[in-house]
Amino acid sequence: MSQQKHEQLSAFMDGEHADQDLIKQISQDGALHGNWQRYHLVRATLRNELPPQIQLDIATSVAAALEHEPVILAPNKSRWQQLPLVGNVIPMVKNVGQLAIAASVAVAVVFAVQQYNQPVEIQPGNDGLGFGMGVQGGMSPVSLEQTQTVPVANQYELLEQRRRINALLIDHHQQMRLKQLQMQSQQGEVVELEPEQETPQQ
Repeated sequence: MSQQKHEQLSAFMDGEHADQDLIKQISQDGALHGNWQRYHLVRATLRNELPPQIQLDIATSVAAALEHEPVILAPNKSRWQQLPLVGNVIPMVKNVGQLAIAASVAVAVVFAVQQYNQPVEIQPGNDGLGFGMGVQGGMSPVSLEQTQTVPVANQYELLEQRRRINALLIDHHQQMRLKQLQMQSQQGEVVELEPEQETPQQ
């Protein structure tokens, strides 16, 4: 559309130009009619005359865009499981990951128990004696050293904690063994589904 048409349309909207020929062109030309609608929308926006809800018909343009959109299909999951390398590697990685987590937890627990049960070291030169003011005003030695005895209840809790840790490790080991047996049986079923080769009879 030419610049002159834009200027005539703008002047017509402002009420400065009333030409019957321009009205006919607006009703017949789709591009000019679209500009006419946009100009009115801009004018209503600038004057705060917009209705609370504007009804824009965008459904047809969205539907047309969706029709031209290419269809993307996801790969079939069963194909990946049927591949021998992927079918064997993924369960192995899962097992190794579970084993690594269990081993790191066990190492952390053992390290924490060793640190907790370690005796307190007395630094050389510090004999544990302090001095306080005596009754007569002189200095008298005060002993700060105390032997560390582990109460019987604390020893019982420690033994219970070790038993629980051992039970958890045994349970984890049994679960891993059960999982491996299940995987082997599933792989056996896959092998049985394949046609058996006939052996030549002699």
